[in-house]
Amino acid sequence: MLNYVLIFGLLLIATMVLYYLYDKYFTAKSKVSSETYVDALKDLLDGRQEQAFSKLRQVVLEDSTNVDAYIRLGIILRDNNKPEQALQVHKDLTLRAGLAPEVKAEILKQLYLDYILMEEFDTAEAALKELVTIKPKNRWAVIKLLEMQKEQKKWDDAYNTAVQLLKIEENKSKKPLASFKYEMGYQLFKKREYHKARILFKEAIGYDNSYADAYLAIGDSYREEGRFEDAVNFWNKLISNVPDKGHLVIDRLKKVLFDLGRYGEVEQICRNIMAHSPKNQIARHCLAEFYEKKGDTDLAEEILNSVIDDYPDDVKSVVELIRIHLENNDNQKIFSLLKSVNKKMQKKVVSKFPDLTSV
Repeated sequence: MLNYVLIFGLLLIATMVLYYLYDKYFTAKSKVSSETYVDALKDLLDGRQEQAFSKLRQVVLEDSTNVDAYIRLGIILRDNNKPEQALQVHKDLTLRAGLAPEVKAEILKQLYLDYILMEEFDTAEAALKELVTIKPKNRWAVIKLLEMQKEQKKWDDAYNTAVQLLKIEENKSKKPLASFKYEMGYQLFKKREYHKARILFKEAIGYDNSYADAYLAIGDSYREEGRFEDAVNFWNKLISNVPDKGHLVIDRLKKVLFDLGRYGEVEQICRNIMAHSPKNQIARHCLAEFYEKKGDTDLAEEILNSVIDDYPDDVKSVVELIRIHLENNDNQKIFSLLKSVNKKMQKKVVSKFPDLTSV
């Protein structure tokens, strides 16, 4: 019985000694490490990177479990143009087991930034993809991934990432997706896969009824297939649905309608555009050209003069009028035109810089 009491007493004393040693050395050491870590963070906030780096190195030597300290060491290295060393620090952290998702996501973010600085874009994208897999609602990561995919023209991937971003932002509008469908279609267009391309172009219009490039591309695809009537019909849809950009189809329509023997329709097309946009320069130029070809130079002059009234710096209209007057040997009109344009330009300058009147 006495032996058991003696053994118990010795064990109790040993336990107390161990606790004392742990409390004296290990707890104190941990406390010092924590204080050093806090001091390092203060240095970082104050922009003292060199001091912070020295203290963070001390922290990781005393406490290798402080992952944040390692991450910040890597950031300082990267900020000081040492991305290879930063990468090594951050890559070593990925080998640790049991990392929380938030911690692993932060490490992957730093890896992405390291790889970008080193211009290793494929590896940077891979890091972002892994980050998004871990944290699918990380808006920063999704935006960066989308930017990379757009830069690399990975339109199918970019479309899926854009869908994910809209969900994160709770954006119910699908308009932002139109450009991706258009780009996907344009890749097929360049391969002469016109039918498949049109499907995607029409999906783009479904997302955004005002996406002018998709209307143009659909008409272009029909033209490439020799389906000129379909091309004209779709280009006219652009004028109806997006009248502000109707002038974009004028040159296309002029050529195709001429080939179809229907050039006379150009007049109504220009009128349709001008009904919504009365001061549209391109439509008015086209209409003046149409009347001149018909031999109605008086009406052509009237239109060009109206353009110059609105846009006195419109060189094209001035040149066209001078050419018409030269063909008619009407030097007086040329002189009057140039005088009028000069006067209008002076008024325009004064209206923009009223202080000039006092000089």
